[in-house]
Formats: sequence, structure tokens, C-alpha cells
Amino acid sequence: MKRILLLVATLLCLAAPATALAYNPLDKACQSGVGASDSSACSANGSDPISGPNGALRKVSLIIATIAGIAAVIIIIIGGLQYITSGGDPQKAAGARNAIIGAAVGLVIIAAAESIIIFVVSKL
Repeated sequence: MKRILLLVATLLCLAAPATALAYNPLDKACQSGVGASDSSACSANGSDPISGPNGALRKVSLIIATIAGIAAVIIIIIGGLQYITSGGDPQKAAGARNAIIGAAVGLVIIAAAESIIIFVVSKL
């Protein structure tokens, strides 16, 4: 179990730089008027309502990731309760353990997918 938690923590730390790359300092420059004379940089920098940083694509992906994350946490809680109430039955304990591991892997995939989406949308 310690190995799985270490693996999840490592993967989340590896995914964190991808979200840092999504930050674009030109966003603030365009909004505050600094550098606003370069209209090509500001217009190409997220004014698209579909694929911009605050566009519909980003909002939909955030909603889907949030729903999937909540579902994964609920599955982890249910798997934990099943593991506690297995009463020493190896099949019930194995099923609960598989549910917890699957949900944890799902959380890692959700975090990685969201980081990739943020990175790609910022480059559009």
C-alpha cells in the first residue's frame, strides 16, 4: 500500500510542471494595457471563446474532471468500507483492494489528462 501511495504522489509531482507551463504572462499584459500596442500578441492570446484559456473547451474539461474526481473519491470510500467489513474473506478483501487501486489510478489519470488539456489549450 505504501508503494501505491508513493507512486501516486510521484506521478502527481511529475504532472505539476505541466500546469505551470500553462501560465502565460502575456494574459496580464493584454488585460492591463501593458504591451497592448502589439495587438497580434493579445488577440492570439486567448480571446477565442471556444479554445482560449477561459473558453468552453477548458470549462467543459474542468467540469468532467471534477465529476470524475468526485466519483473516484466516492469509490475509494466505498472500497475502504468494503475492505473494513470484509470480515477476513479473501475474495471480498481482494475486490475492495482492486476498487481502491483502480480509483487511485483513475485519479492519477484524471490529473494527468487535465494537465495535458491545460497545456494544449494554452498553446492554441
